[in-house]
Amino acid sequence: MGEHKDDEKDLDHNTPIASLSLGQSRDFYFRHQDARPPKSMKIEKVSLLLEHGSLLLMNPPTNNFWYHALPPRKSAGGLRINLTFRKILRK
Repeated sequence: MGEHKDDEKDLDHNTPIASLSLGQSRDFYFRHQDARPPKSMKIEKVSLLLEHGSLLLMNPPTNNFWYHALPPRKSAGGLRINLTFRKILRK
């Protein structure tokens, strides 16, 4: 999945986003919005390995300022399931 922010209008942006990884380990990274073109400030990308059973918790306001991505890996042949939990606001 390419770099993105979870910016759906129905999301509660004051609630953490939880992501559970099961199966094949995969690389994951965060890139600050000011480190992307056209600004391209020198803010280091934050990388981590999502292993089987790992829980990633994105607390607010992380999703407001940091893009995140799971880069494609042709060599990752195992199965992987990701369960992501978000709070949706009622209309």
